[in-house]
Amino acid sequence: MFDTSVQNLHGPILSPTAIADNTADVRIAGNTERTKVCHFVRARLISTFSFLSARSCQDDACILLNRCFEQFALLTMIQEDSWIKPLYTTLEDELRAEMEYEKQVFFPAYQNAAKHKIYINKLELQSEIQTNLHTFITQMPITIQFLHFENELCNPIHSNSSLEVLRHVLESNKLLKMTKYIPDLSQFYLLLHQTYSQLTERDEFITITLQELYDRAQKYFVNSRHQKYLHGTNNHSTIIDHGIEAINAYHHFTDGFIRPGACDETQRFSTVSRDTPLHYFVTSENHDEGDITMRILRYIFS
Repeated sequence: MFDTSVQNLHGPILSPTAIADNTADVRIAGNTERTKVCHFVRARLISTFSFLSARSCQDDACILLNRCFEQFALLTMIQEDSWIKPLYTTLEDELRAEMEYEKQVFFPAYQNAAKHKIYINKLELQSEIQTNLHTFITQMPITIQFLHFENELCNPIHSNSSLEVLRHVLESNKLLKMTKYIPDLSQFYLLLHQTYSQLTERDEFITITLQELYDRAQKYFVNSRHQKYLHGTNNHSTIIDHGIEAINAYHHFTDGFIRPGACDETQRFSTVSRDTPLHYFVTSENHDEGDITMRILRYIFS
């Protein structure tokens, strides 16, 4: 940073309280004010850059970030009644700042990033062959992806459009992808609660694992009295594997959180395997524990 950068940033733009916070989860490295400001900016720059790079490429992310910084710095200097503050004390101020940043900084830079990239490439290209090659590449049609559609829908110029249903569908897109696991979860639930219902005692729920129950079922259905069910046991292992895969996929989807009931509160739940105790999967008289299969099904259908 320049010698005057700390003075320009610490207070007018960046929150001194946030930079000086010494709590374990947000503590900034260093002892001097300059070091803390540098690390504060660096941490947010790296996280933003990583996000933008994952959605485009590193060159495009650099151009977009630089243009946002330039526009942001310009607005900081020219606005008298600025929405840019080092500390926001109300949710209304935060929401207004986010909306103004989208409208005045990010989306203008995002929509003009291609033009800036062409200009920068012209400055860097060393020969006519490179220039002609770059011109050819930039004129090639791009493949429109779902991500481009999502980004454009977030543009503030569409905020007054009647697109609530479309926005709701897009916001639910990840959850809709989880519906493919409904058949696997349903078969898994029925296998445990119907086909295997007579194979365990109530006091075994805590100790017996899914694998142990499966092994018991294999022996049970080999018995001559149950030969008519034997042909179906070959599918039991597949149903169990698919059920485990579905539960773990939902764990990944929610970062390990699930609602314990009808309320909006969430709680942690664990990934599963064949070594997981049976009580974790099935519905019992204790509604505060286990029943992970039905709880996931209930949420996907809600």
